[in-house]
Amino acid sequence: MEFNLLFFLTVVPAILLFGISKAGLGGSVALISIPLMTVVMPFTDALAITLPILILADFVAVYKFRKEFDLDTLKLISIGAFIGIIIGALTFKFFSEDVLKLIVGLMGFSFTFHYFFLKKNKYLAIPKSKLKGSFFSIISGFTSFCVHSGGTPLSVYLLPLRIEKAKYVGTRVLYFTFVNLVKLPIYIYLSMINIENLKLSFYLMPLVVFGVFIGYQLVKIIEEKLFYNIIYVLIFISSLKLIYDFF
Repeated sequence: MEFNLLFFLTVVPAILLFGISKAGLGGSVALISIPLMTVVMPFTDALAITLPILILADFVAVYKFRKEFDLDTLKLISIGAFIGIIIGALTFKFFSEDVLKLIVGLMGFSFTFHYFFLKKNKYLAIPKSKLKGSFFSIISGFTSFCVHSGGTPLSVYLLPLRIEKAKYVGTRVLYFTFVNLVKLPIYIYLSMINIENLKLSFYLMPLVVFGVFIGYQLVKIIEEKLFYNIIYVLIFISSLKLIYDFF
């Protein structure tokens, strides 16, 4: 792969965004990362190269938020994610990248449109639901396996719970650590990960660590209500982008 100006203008920002999102500043902020990388490489290579990088970012973020998470919620969504990953692995070849992104985009748009324009008590927490948690975490596991875009479906369930900011971030961090570790052996089995893309992953790893640090500092200084509103806005914008790209 040629390391030219276009590579640095697409891949470097993409990896930084993955790191920032891993620190909790809205998983949807990284929805643009894979599309950016596909400017200079095939889609499956972008997925394979980023997975080891994401796992490193997960480990860094877990250390930062290791004491902050909602255990009951984490158990529920992890089980759902595992089911979604298996479904994704079995059906990966039957879904196009564009269709999967459209599904994620429509889901995120509907969710945030309801929040901004229809919901009256925006800051009122809703009770936990095993049915909703299972459903959206299955979708999250599926879209995470296929396009590394499990953040939006997960947010549809997690955000309305209004979990305290640090616990919200920690729960997401531990969840995606589990998800990406489950995905790794399947990617290897499907021959998506090889020596060449592992080398490139290794070269890019410092960027994601730097991104996690940036995101962590931002999360510390952002007030809780503003924190949640930023995430909703990021999901809304990125969802519109995914829908626009499809058409």
